[in-house]
Amino acid sequence: MTRKSKAETQSIEELKQIEQESEAQVLPEQAQVFSISKRFSKLHNLPDPTSPPMGYEAGRGYDNVYPFVKLPFLHPETPEDNISFGFGDAGYLDVKNKKHPLNAIYFGDNLQILRSLPSNSIDLIYIDPPFFSGRVYNQVWGDDNELRTFNDIWDGGLPTYIIWLNTRLWEMKRVLKTTGSIYVHCDWHASHYIKTEMDNIFGYENYLGEIIWKYHGMKRRTAKFFPRKFDSILYYSKSSNYIFNHQYKPYREQYLKQFFTHKDKDGRIYRIQKKTTGGDRKQYLDETEGEIIDNVWDDIKPVHIFGEAIKERLGYPTQKPEALLERVIKASSNEGDVVGDFFMGGGTTLAAAQKLGRRFIGSDISRVAVSVTSDRLVKDAEGMTGEKASFSKKLEKVQGKIMADRKVPNIYVYYHGVYPTDKFDNLSQDDFDTFVLTCFGGSKNTVEDDVTGFKTQFEPILIGPASPHKKLNVQRVKEFVQAVIGKHIQKNQRYTLTIIAWQFDPSIKDYCRQLLKGFFKKLQMQGVVLEIELIPIRSKQFRERIATTYGVPEEDKEKLMQFVESPIINEIIVKKDKDKKFTYRLEALAKSLNEGGNLINCQWDFNYASGNFSDPEYALRRKAIKGNGFEADLEVEKTFERPGTYTIACKVQDSFGGETIKSIQLKVEE
Repeated sequence: MTRKSKAETQSIEELKQIEQESEAQVLPEQAQVFSISKRFSKLHNLPDPTSPPMGYEAGRGYDNVYPFVKLPFLHPETPEDNISFGFGDAGYLDVKNKKHPLNAIYFGDNLQILRSLPSNSIDLIYIDPPFFSGRVYNQVWGDDNELRTFNDIWDGGLPTYIIWLNTRLWEMKRVLKTTGSIYVHCDWHASHYIKTEMDNIFGYENYLGEIIWKYHGMKRRTAKFFPRKFDSILYYSKSSNYIFNHQYKPYREQYLKQFFTHKDKDGRIYRIQKKTTGGDRKQYLDETEGEIIDNVWDDIKPVHIFGEAIKERLGYPTQKPEALLERVIKASSNEGDVVGDFFMGGGTTLAAAQKLGRRFIGSDISRVAVSVTSDRLVKDAEGMTGEKASFSKKLEKVQGKIMADRKVPNIYVYYHGVYPTDKFDNLSQDDFDTFVLTCFGGSKNTVEDDVTGFKTQFEPILIGPASPHKKLNVQRVKEFVQAVIGKHIQKNQRYTLTIIAWQFDPSIKDYCRQLLKGFFKKLQMQGVVLEIELIPIRSKQFRERIATTYGVPEEDKEKLMQFVESPIINEIIVKKDKDKKFTYRLEALAKSLNEGGNLINCQWDFNYASGNFSDPEYALRRKAIKGNGFEADLEVEKTFERPGTYTIACKVQDSFGGETIKSIQLKVEE
């Protein structure tokens, strides 16, 4: 199943409503909880828990620190962005208006994505944000987008980190259902500060506790402190009416030997429960649910050490085991509920949700993370069904029947704020017009003429062709100018004619100069002043106009939005290893087309089908650069099980978020 590429935008009214709902959120009343006798009121200097969270401004929420920017979503037609298993959609966050499909992955800044989502729509949120532990986190994936997003966290120290996180927690509280819960994974660097801020945002009375995840592994001697061997997971509800399901684990052998000491004639093991009234009772082992799980989790192993979890290992340092997320999801959601993770990483939360019959929504600022996650979900779905995901029409009926039994819905990838230019190739002109006008805060022209839309009544807009490969021609500009002069100007007014396009025909500048020297000067005699502004979409000028519209601070303009070029793979070189049976060495000759960009990851699939890479062993092929970052490892060795013809595919990502795929046919011989 595929869809046409489209820009999915919300109306100005819808976006304003979300902004109003965000700003109108009420801080919890905590005066009663933290009241203190007058006798002691001046005898402490602790932080005031009844004060607003850091960065908050009454009546504006966090819009004063991070302004609302109303950018559109881009949903391309490509197979890798529309993964279908034949069962259909998982539903929508906005059920009434059928907006915001579930089982969706978003590539972009999680704050602006959160600010587009409807209030009270998600059942459970788990996040594993960057720990306040240093700049090393900035290059988990190697994307420049990570650097642009996270640099500000560290530059101002702990206060800016807390405000950055608070802004997102504020929106997460809004999108949570009243029955929902949120889990925040953190460590010793800032967990106590985060706890205080979450008290202020969610309310001290909605604090459900702290989970200690104690992980195993070699204890290394430290300089002057005890080895640190646990993370903290803070969890809060939105109200007192929250979902919670107790979790159990098998009794430890020592416990069984101590208490379950009896066996009946049928061989069933039981223990005697002493009661003060009514006599003793037999409790059979096979009727118990096991040992109830408390808030110290020491039975879940990390993926980097040993045991079963290491099979999940993808190769990035902050990966969490699926068992950890399975426990969270089972405890605080039910089958069919919506689970959100807005620091998605390699997709562990989404993978666990998919296996447990939940629907999900995830986002990440890294293109590598988005790619790894979508590939991982495809691989898991194939394991759940025993069949390869396919877009072949010949297999559609068979595949549909298999997946209908397991109910694995479609998965969709969306782009927000970081837009690969090749994804616009199949966008209709109408959708492209909507995309650009939404960026500018403009509206479409309701009159049938050659004016695309308006920023204000004094700024008519013309938008060029949707395809990044086509130039705006001078004839189209002439028609626009004639329409403006003929229908849309009044005497004694100043107008700016804004023309926006990917590329401009060189003759357009000459035409505009002639107008300014000649015809436009004649209009000045009637009190009409006309100016022309040519704005290339990929330019700094385009971003600055959007930043001005939404009040984005100067220091944030560069990371407001990006249009990125896809890398190119010129050739895949194949060499047979003469000493090893069915073994080949492959090398991709590839490069980034973004100025200053470099390739940061390479993925391979040796049985490729329809845009989906489903071999986790080859998901992260990269080399660490001394200092910081990564470079793609473009060479690989593969031993095939048997001879035959294979479809081999290579996928590379660059530091700007560009991605491309190239496939070849390889005949494996004896």
